[in-house]
Amino acid sequence: MRRPWEGSTLVGTTDVDHRDDLDREPGITRAEFDYILRAAHSEFPSLGLDEADVVSTWSGVRPVISSGSNVHPSKERRDSLILDENGLITVTGGKLTTFRSTALAALSKAAEAIPGLKVADSGSALFVASAPSTVDALRDLPADLGERWLARYGDDAAAVKACAAPDELQTIRHTGTAWAELRWACRSEDIVHLDDLLLRRTRLGLLLRNGAEELLPKLAAIASAELGWNDARWDDEVADYRRLIARCYAIPKAQT
Repeated sequence: MRRPWEGSTLVGTTDVDHRDDLDREPGITRAEFDYILRAAHSEFPSLGLDEADVVSTWSGVRPVISSGSNVHPSKERRDSLILDENGLITVTGGKLTTFRSTALAALSKAAEAIPGLKVADSGSALFVASAPSTVDALRDLPADLGERWLARYGDDAAAVKACAAPDELQTIRHTGTAWAELRWACRSEDIVHLDDLLLRRTRLGLLLRNGAEELLPKLAAIASAELGWNDARWDDEVADYRRLIARCYAIPKAQT
């Protein structure tokens, strides 16, 4: 029901049919929100959880792999399907609680074509060992930040550090994300819109209230320098982002 994640706790999930337009980003209903909150309160009554404790909500449309039988989709198994099509590895199906085993299976498939992928001594994980020069470049960082960057960026971790302005090695609240990661994403990870940065390249829009509204003043300067967004473009991006947060990631309004 709950999982620690990026300094926060995930609580869920529901499983309902999605009947909306697939081109429209989904959001949870008030009925789903109330159901999950009741379940959380039932499991942890001493915490006194209520609506004010919820930072954000989100949902997704999950592909379910058909077994070929004529059962209802909710009755199908939640297996994942991993395909290797001439070097393009595609993962579909599965669920949040199986992400690690699915990732390992995908990496095992990739290892057939990438000699640098190695199995750890435990035999339970595959990785590409970072170059000694990368490890050395991160030695003066706090240990948890250096480990995070090695895990996330590999040998690019040194470049993430190098791009940081003097105050951008600070982490943002409880998230573990440093400001430098935002600058690096703008510089190197094909940011097209503000929601790319705050909901996908990082998850700050989910981990902080109001879609990480508090970060926007400082983030404007980074977007200007790295993406070339002028004031008009920034204002448009913020307006679109706020509408998206209100529609898909905020607490649904109570039914009247």
